[in-house]
Amino acid sequence: MSLKGFTKAVARLPQLVMSKSGYSQETVDPEYQDLEERFKLLDTSARKLSEDAKKFKDALSSMLSHQESFASTLLEVYSPISAYSPSTNADGQVISPRRSSTKQHAETPQMSFKAAQDFQSYAQSARQALLPDLETIERRLVAPTQDLVGMLDSVKRVMVKRSHKLLDYDRHREAVKKLKEKERTVSDEKALGKAEQSFDQATREYTHINNLLKQQLPLLLRLKAPFIDPCFQTLYWYQLKVHQILYQSFSQLLRQPAFDTTVSAAVGFESKVDAQSALLTDLTLLAKNRKPIISNNPLSPDYVPPTSTSDPTSSSSPTHQPPPSYTQPTSFQTLHTSQSPYPTNTTTTTDYPLPRSLPTQPAANCVTALYDYEAQAEGDLSFHRDDVIEVIERTADPNDWWTGRLNGKQGIFPGNYVA
Repeated sequence: MSLKGFTKAVARLPQLVMSKSGYSQETVDPEYQDLEERFKLLDTSARKLSEDAKKFKDALSSMLSHQESFASTLLEVYSPISAYSPSTNADGQVISPRRSSTKQHAETPQMSFKAAQDFQSYAQSARQALLPDLETIERRLVAPTQDLVGMLDSVKRVMVKRSHKLLDYDRHREAVKKLKEKERTVSDEKALGKAEQSFDQATREYTHINNLLKQQLPLLLRLKAPFIDPCFQTLYWYQLKVHQILYQSFSQLLRQPAFDTTVSAAVGFESKVDAQSALLTDLTLLAKNRKPIISNNPLSPDYVPPTSTSDPTSSSSPTHQPPPSYTQPTSFQTLHTSQSPYPTNTTTTTDYPLPRSLPTQPAANCVTALYDYEAQAEGDLSFHRDDVIEVIERTADPNDWWTGRLNGKQGIFPGNYVA
C-alpha cells in the first residue's frame, strides 16, 4: 500500500467504525445491493467451477497413469513363477541362486496370464489415445474457467473501490451536516466551505463508480451462461469420449475365457472365493498364535530331535514339548473373526506319538497334565505338569481339542497333553 493509500485508509477508519456501530448514518442503495448479492453468488460458483475443472483434468490423468501401473503389477503377479537353481563354482561351492529358464511351476493359469497381458495392452492403448486430449481439456475447460475467475477479481476490485468512495461520501456529508447545525464562527465558515468542496468531490466520485457498476453488473450477470456454455459442452463431449474409448478398449476383455459373462460380477467373485478358500485347509501358515507342528517320529520330515540334558534320569519335563495340533479354518470369514479358530468336533492327525491312548469316556471326569501348556489364544486353558483337569467335553481322538475346567476357569486344551 502506498503512502497516499495508507493516509486515506486512516482518514476513513473513524467513519467505518461509526457506521458499523450504528453511530453514523450509512448510505444504502437497494438496487446495487441486489446486484452485489447476485455477483457474489456468481463469483462463488465460478471459483468452484474452476476448481472442479482442474480436478477433473488431474483425475483423468491420474486414472490413466494408475490404470497402466495396475496392469503392469497385475502382469507381474500372474507371471509364471520360475524355480531357482544354485549356481556353483569349480569346487562345487554354491555361489548364488539363479533363476531357471526351463523349469516353471504349473500353478499359473494360462488363460489368466493371457487376460493380464491383454489388460496391460488395452490400458496402454487407452492412455495413449486420451493423452492428447488432456491438453485440449486444459485449453478449453480449465483455462477459460480460470479466465472467468480473473475477470471477476477485476470487478471485485472496482466494487472495493466503490465501498471506499462510499465511506468518503458519508464522512464528508457528516462533516458538512455538523458544521451547518452549529453556530459558526469565521473559522467555521471557512471550514464549512472547504468541507462542502470535499463533499462535492466525493459525491461526484461515488456517483460515477456506483452508476458504472449498476449499469455493467447486469450485463456481466447475463453473460455468465453464454460464457460457461462452451466449457460445459467441452466437459460433456470429453466425458463421453473417455467412456467410449475405455469401453471400446476393455470390452474386448470379455471375450477372454478368464471372464464368465453368464453370471454377474458379484456372483462370479463369490463363487471363485468359495472355491479358492477350500485350498487354505493345507496352509498352516495362516493360523494365528500357533506354533508349527513338529513331529517326534524320526522317520517324519518334520522330526526335530530333543535337546539332551546332563542328567538322563532327571524327572523334569522334557525340553522339547510337542505343541498341539489344530484344524485349519476353511473360509475367509473364519480367518477374520474373533472366535477361536480351533473347533472341538474336527479331527486332525499328527505324526508324534501320544503318551498313551485314551478310550472314550463320559464327560465330567478328570485327567492329569503331562506337560506345561500356556494359553496362546482367547478361550484356551493354561495348566502345568501334574495339574488335575476336570474334563467337560472330549472326543474319542486325543489329538482333538477338549474342554476342561481348572481352578474355576474353563477353556479348551490339547487332548494329547494329558493322560
